[in-house]
Amino acid sequence: MFLQLLGIVFLICKTASETTTVPLPTTDFPADLPTYFPADSSTDFSTDFLTAIPVIYGSPNSNCTGSKGSSLTYLVDTTGSMYDDLAQLKLVNTWLLDRVTARLSCGVYQYTMVEFNDPTVGPVRITYSKNQFDDFFQNLVASGGGDCPELTMAGLKLALQNSPSGSLILVLTDASAKDYNNVALVNEIYSLLNSTRSQVLFLTTGLCGSMTDPDYLIFRDIASRSFGHVFNVDVSNLNIVFNYLDYTLSKPANSSKQLFSKDYSGESHSDSFSVSDNFTSLIVTTDGVITSFDIIGPGATEADIRTIANETWGSMYIVNHPVKGIWTIEIAGPDRFSVRIEGFHATNVSSTSNCSKCHPKATCDDYFGYYQCSCNDGFVGDGFNCSDIDECAYYWSNKCGPYTCENTYGSYTCSCPTGYYNSSEYGCVDINECASSALNSCESPATCINSLGSYTCVCPYGYVGNGTSCEVDECTHNVCDSGMDCIKRVGSYSCYDPCLNYTALDDAWRSTSSSGSYYYCDYDKNGWYRFEGRGGVKMPEFCVTYACGSPCPMWLSGSHPRASDGIVNRTACASWYGSCCTWSSTVQIKACPDKYYVYKLHGTPTCSLTYCTDVSSVTDVCACANTEECSMVDGEYGCNCKDEFKISDISDIHPNLTCGKHEMKVSFLKCQLKSQHIDVNTISIAANRSCYTLQDDIVNGTYSITIPLYDGQCGVTVKKTKTFATYFNTMYISLNSNDTAGPQEVIVDMKCSYPLNIQLSLDTAFNPMVSTVHIVTEGTGQFSLSIALFQDGNYTTPYQQPVVQLSSKAYLYIGISLDGPDASQYAVLMTNCFGTPTKNIDDPTKFYIIKDSCPNKQDSSISVPMNGVSDEGRFSLQLFKFITGYNTIYLHCEINLCDFTTSVCEPACNDSRNFNIKSKSIESFIYNVSIGPVQMMPDTPVLTLSSSCVSEASYCLHLLATLLIVGSFLQLPHL
Repeated sequence: MFLQLLGIVFLICKTASETTTVPLPTTDFPADLPTYFPADSSTDFSTDFLTAIPVIYGSPNSNCTGSKGSSLTYLVDTTGSMYDDLAQLKLVNTWLLDRVTARLSCGVYQYTMVEFNDPTVGPVRITYSKNQFDDFFQNLVASGGGDCPELTMAGLKLALQNSPSGSLILVLTDASAKDYNNVALVNEIYSLLNSTRSQVLFLTTGLCGSMTDPDYLIFRDIASRSFGHVFNVDVSNLNIVFNYLDYTLSKPANSSKQLFSKDYSGESHSDSFSVSDNFTSLIVTTDGVITSFDIIGPGATEADIRTIANETWGSMYIVNHPVKGIWTIEIAGPDRFSVRIEGFHATNVSSTSNCSKCHPKATCDDYFGYYQCSCNDGFVGDGFNCSDIDECAYYWSNKCGPYTCENTYGSYTCSCPTGYYNSSEYGCVDINECASSALNSCESPATCINSLGSYTCVCPYGYVGNGTSCEVDECTHNVCDSGMDCIKRVGSYSCYDPCLNYTALDDAWRSTSSSGSYYYCDYDKNGWYRFEGRGGVKMPEFCVTYACGSPCPMWLSGSHPRASDGIVNRTACASWYGSCCTWSSTVQIKACPDKYYVYKLHGTPTCSLTYCTDVSSVTDVCACANTEECSMVDGEYGCNCKDEFKISDISDIHPNLTCGKHEMKVSFLKCQLKSQHIDVNTISIAANRSCYTLQDDIVNGTYSITIPLYDGQCGVTVKKTKTFATYFNTMYISLNSNDTAGPQEVIVDMKCSYPLNIQLSLDTAFNPMVSTVHIVTEGTGQFSLSIALFQDGNYTTPYQQPVVQLSSKAYLYIGISLDGPDASQYAVLMTNCFGTPTKNIDDPTKFYIIKDSCPNKQDSSISVPMNGVSDEGRFSLQLFKFITGYNTIYLHCEINLCDFTTSVCEPACNDSRNFNIKSKSIESFIYNVSIGPVQMMPDTPVLTLSSSCVSEASYCLHLLATLLIVGSFLQLPHL
């Protein structure tokens, strides 16, 4: 046979040059043997071409007595752009052929594969083997092409010529038809459609133009003439279209009848068709976008409809047990769409006279006295033999999506992650946790927002929090003055002046005079900023293009405010390609008293955007220190040192020592360092880096080194007298100057003396017994309120053990101190102080020492020398003389911080008038401080002799001897 084929090919090739035709032998081939021919864009399809032989594998299986389906032909576009499409089609094709073979014992009658490319058409391969046909598909290679339209019409002619009558021809392409306007070729196709009665389905995954172009409309015309469809789908949806093929091919050949076919061009339509036979079912298919569709049985009876696919590009429905009569369809769509309806007869494929012959997983249906076995859902076969469908083998066979599919007998399950539930209809379905308060943890007034697999709780405007709890955001209610900004904290807020709390930006590239060749980005600039340096000190009020270190510079659309305006909102615009405001962002601006501006930035809308500075603003407002002046040096404006702050020798550098409340600070004038060419960054200190902080004070023109006042740490030592505490330290600082051969060392001896008060006494004690609470205040900062127990009336010697023990006659001195950034503004007002036998401040047993800001007059030992007059509060008493019956006492005080500037704070306890303290406390809060325990020591017993001992000497001597022995045993002091 192989030699015979070679001989035929040789004769064909030889005679081609002689323009003669050699008759083809018909042995082993059908009588109507089709042709194979090359084609290109210049081919005239009305001309006879060289006749060739299709490659045929095997022969029809005449021994199979079972059922056969219609013949299947694939016309495949193999140009390079079909690479992704073929990969998906190969996978879907394997699934399709397996399904059809399982239903029809003899499978498809003939499989035909035709390729078309550009400029060639072919080859043609024919087989009667499912596996061989699958191999054809698996070996397809995408290559060539070059332009979008392809030779689809030439390929379709070749497919029709090589397919038996009644074939289903599937055209797979991602392009329109290049040869749509070849009239002779198209007429040949129409003639072949009439003679073969083949059905053509176009499966297109792309277009070269639009769906209204003639090179695409030719597909619709051919589909209409052949009772076919045009499906324009994404590659990912190919499996849904193949469901149509599954149902069509799984029906035995010649078992269907075409009932209705119509194409529409938009709008709403109503049509009818007749069902005159006893059909097993109707298959209704559509293509195009359809907005509404309904099918109604005779007499407006409701049809038994099963949806196979319902997509935007097309749909497929099965109507079971259709009754005879006139049926109606109501359909509407915005553009072109089509409807085809076929009726299927019950055949002897799965017919039986006894339903018991059906497989246990099959259903036996009576079709007008004709019984038929059909496998149940989840099973595939001919009705007599049904096998489980592994829905998990192909992703389109189940609805699990990206989640794990687990096959079961006759079905499958989806292993859904947290936040989803398993639906038999839809697979893994997101749980809407926001549908019920029991499913989420959002608390009022938060809003629950559902998301796939989860949810989020969002506090509304005016509140802050994570949604599971929300608290009022006071900063949204204008609680601060117009010149103050607001910071929200948990449980409180504070107001502050941005002129005193900002970040300096001194980048020279921000200048409007610098190019935009660099791609900086200010996406991370969030907060208050002040522009400084030679690039400019304020934003430009004019459109800036391609400058400021960015191709998209941001400028101020509007004017700067006056000092009296407070904080104002302005719009910052970013220019790009001729547009001055392609992007915009809101900024807040404040004009500060010292003639500079601060800007609250909120990042940038995108990158690379930068905030500009106006170079001319350097001459308007120089951000110079007190030791500098704004002048021009080397052609540039900038801050330069005043003459009086310059020195001629490094030995003239005299740092300034400042004794702070909690630290000692050494400050160098930067102008002195600059005049000796000393860079502040080269200063090194002979101390551990954790022992000090460095501060660059731009306003005062100093560079400072600060060491905290902690006795025994970082070289600090303390000497105390009864009234003063003096701190000592020595700092060794190396200064590197460009004018010297090496670094020179400056030795700074530091000495700071402070009068002893409560806070300082606590700071200098080794391990004082003290209790402290921290207070975050509005606009002022953080304060600490401390209570401690002292041994003397000077309040300078605190107890230094965890438990204080006192005799019943001993005095206890209690001191309260306020420490913070400006504690002198407030007075410590002790409103109520009391003792309790437990550490619980709410213990119902209370012994008031101070009540309503005044001392308890029932005990003369109580003294309150200081209350409401300073940042300290003091009181003393004989504790266990005042409180009897308990050996352990805890002390508590309720403290109000009274503002000296607005109130009279000192209570008039000795004034008989009705005195009302009108104090303005920090946030109107009462702060509680507690300390303890204080324990009572047992008093030392004192032994005395009665007068009777004189008259009864012998008895008394005996008694005295006994007491001496007992006293020795109890270690009592000698009498």
